[in-house]
Amino acid sequence: MDKNEARESAKNNLAKLSDMQRVAMMQQITRAVTALPAWQDASSVALTLSQDVELPTQLLIQTALLQGKTVYLPKVAPQRQLTFIQIDESTEYERHRFGMLEPIGEPFGDVSTIDFILVPGLAFSAAGDRLGFGGGYYDRWLPKTTGAKIGVTIPDNYVPTPTWTIEKTDQQVDEVIVLPPA
Repeated sequence: MDKNEARESAKNNLAKLSDMQRVAMMQQITRAVTALPAWQDASSVALTLSQDVELPTQLLIQTALLQGKTVYLPKVAPQRQLTFIQIDESTEYERHRFGMLEPIGEPFGDVSTIDFILVPGLAFSAAGDRLGFGGGYYDRWLPKTTGAKIGVTIPDNYVPTPTWTIEKTDQQVDEVIVLPPA
């Protein structure tokens, strides 16, 4: 299966989730991620503000802020790059031209100091291979980081070995959390 077919399949699996399942998953994600030693040891975390079919991260973001962690969210930069903006409860957001919400603020420079990174993905393998959304943004950004790289997925989007082609530029995560069936 090529990457585009794998992406469509994974998106379809995520789109099938009901609103009730998404609420339950938001709680499961928060419990599972915050139980990780890498999270507990982290003072700074890079998270994502979930959009469309992505697994919901809003509760995890709120929890990180309540725990006093320094929280960064991504913003698309020129030349298909990512920057990260430090957020707090008063951060304002704007819609990017691709339709996603992004924080308004100054980019954070030294990403190598971020302790924990929740890496978005449509599907993951047992070895940490990640099927992203196709833009390569995280594949270009992750090599600049040193923090723990964690992926979260549903059982239908977790495979023992990748069903998609792995490119040499594809970045892996250190650990994959597979949520319980909804």
